[in-house]
Amino acid sequence: MKIQKLLFIYLMLIVSFGLYANDTSVDLKFLQDKPIYLAKYMSVFEDPTQKLEFQDIKSNESNLPFLQIPKTKEAFNFSYSNSNFWLKTKIFNPLDREIQTSLVVAYPRIKTLDLYLESKDGVKIIQSGYLVPSVNRPYQSRFFVFPIEFSKNSEVTIYFKVNSPNAINLPIQIWNQKSYDRHEIDDHVLQAIYFGITLAMIVFNLFVYLIHKDISYLLYVLVVLSSAIAIATHNGIASEYLWDNSPWLDQYSVNIIISIVLIIFLIFMRTLLQTKKVLPQLDVWNWGFILVQCLLPIFYILSFETFIKWLVLSHTITSLWILVIGILCSMKRQRIAYFFLLAFAFLFLALIISTLRALGIIPTNVFTIEGPQYGSAAEMMLLAFALADRYNFIIQEKEAAENLVKLNLEKSNLELEEKVKERTFKLNQTLTVMRRDLFVAKKIQENSISVDPKLEEALHFVYKYLPVSEVGGDFFDIIQLKDFNYRIFIADATGHGVHAAMITMAIKGIYDPIKEFDLPPNKIMEIFNEEFMDNFVSLNSLLTAMIIDIHFDTKMIQFASAGHPSAVLLQNHTLQLLSKTGRMIGLKKQTHYEKVEISFQSGDRLFVFTDGVYEAFNQKDEEFGEDKLYQLFIDTIHLSLSEVEEDLLKALQKFQNGQDRQDDLTILGFDLK
Repeated sequence: MKIQKLLFIYLMLIVSFGLYANDTSVDLKFLQDKPIYLAKYMSVFEDPTQKLEFQDIKSNESNLPFLQIPKTKEAFNFSYSNSNFWLKTKIFNPLDREIQTSLVVAYPRIKTLDLYLESKDGVKIIQSGYLVPSVNRPYQSRFFVFPIEFSKNSEVTIYFKVNSPNAINLPIQIWNQKSYDRHEIDDHVLQAIYFGITLAMIVFNLFVYLIHKDISYLLYVLVVLSSAIAIATHNGIASEYLWDNSPWLDQYSVNIIISIVLIIFLIFMRTLLQTKKVLPQLDVWNWGFILVQCLLPIFYILSFETFIKWLVLSHTITSLWILVIGILCSMKRQRIAYFFLLAFAFLFLALIISTLRALGIIPTNVFTIEGPQYGSAAEMMLLAFALADRYNFIIQEKEAAENLVKLNLEKSNLELEEKVKERTFKLNQTLTVMRRDLFVAKKIQENSISVDPKLEEALHFVYKYLPVSEVGGDFFDIIQLKDFNYRIFIADATGHGVHAAMITMAIKGIYDPIKEFDLPPNKIMEIFNEEFMDNFVSLNSLLTAMIIDIHFDTKMIQFASAGHPSAVLLQNHTLQLLSKTGRMIGLKKQTHYEKVEISFQSGDRLFVFTDGVYEAFNQKDEEFGEDKLYQLFIDTIHLSLSEVEEDLLKALQKFQNGQDRQDDLTILGFDLK
């Protein structure tokens, strides 16, 4: 049952990816001076329970949905997740000689990174990740490196078990050992150049501060120093040289240090650009952002999972604010602001790239991982030019005083622009609230029509629910009455969108208290109609509905239909329609509904749907129609229910030929096995 539950959890993931894992091997004869990126060869299995170990994976591997992610090229990016991720691939050495390789995961903030090597000699386990002290790792490096020797004419299956509270990015490479040694030397040279320039900038500007006593130079030194520490933490240099074994620092340090960098940068910006004088109305916001960057790291330490995304998002917003201030100061013709804006633009771009990568919005590759370091180097050099130009800026500021009238006019224009921006901001806020409300409504509606997985297994049941907008007017419910008897309810409110969605909530509120009554479907329908008329007749809304009771003990179906589209019963390749037995809900009180009984034997198939399934129109305004739908059900009788639904959606898409759907679509399929 444990495996069956896991299979169900990943059913939607399998449909979304549309691709099962392939047994694609990595051929080491193609391994030259450049690495082979393994992500495109690897298949992935997500274990949200975190309970499966390697023995469980091996014993049930054929039943687990290992998937390949088609768009992955250089790296996997799973963003923030509490799941364990299992990755696997096969590596083949077809040569008549041994090959020395290095398996490299070029990202330092992975907590658990266990490697399992399965060959004809058995299984070898190598534990790594920042939870393992560097002295206990197979290879001491700023990244996670696994030296592996492949014997001649051998095949090895590798498995990775990955878990981390940080953003999970996995740029996995396999290198020829000698090539990687050369690459690592080159990498250390580049790191030495970067930190050497940083040290030179710190020492030089510290001496300038001691000579001129200008606080801007001291703040610049602090900005450069904190940025260098943040870069060292981000790229693993700090873990390799500053702290050898501190999982806490590996987990928390980079985001805390980024907050420190932003705090110092905000203070540096206020001093350098004189925002208290130049932008007095906005200067108070600088202190607000400083306060946020002081408080959020504290909450982040107290509750990592709750505040990690908020802290990362605050870094981006604060950086955007600094960029906006730089733009506004540049608009005020501050010479030094040009240098500041250009310098911070590089760092802002790098931070945006890093944030989007951490949140899983953009792919992980060498550029998105190393981007912050390149941006920091450019920002450091350009800020140095900004400080060198500081005195020229002061001269220009004095000259600008002679053009006071012109500046006052520009100030008036700027204030007008600010008012427009403020009103635009308020409008955007309102739009954001509306979008958030729609999102919440969508989640509420999705939860209201969720189906117990046990019922899907017991009924051999699949369904598809596709509202035409964020929310829709279709609703269905499936329950087990007693023993092996089940009740199916489906309804379709007129129209779609928010109005129809509200009607579905009314439907659910009326139907839930009566759905378990030990009454035939027609009596339930009559009670439902009376309750709807008593409570919601003022809404002037109508709906169709159908109730079907499946009795497995007697192999019979009982149903009642309130003007709902005919359900389709397939028996011995013959199609039978379950037509309406009464008028629509909401037309008249004391409406009588007939009850119809039909046999439901082994091998029979039942489809229940709303009119959005066949009321699809193409560009010529032609309707897909019920006849095409019925013929499709007959032609696909040999397929599984999932395959029938897939064929139906493809047929509708082909028929519409780019035309948007005009109504909500819901279809339920049942097989009696």
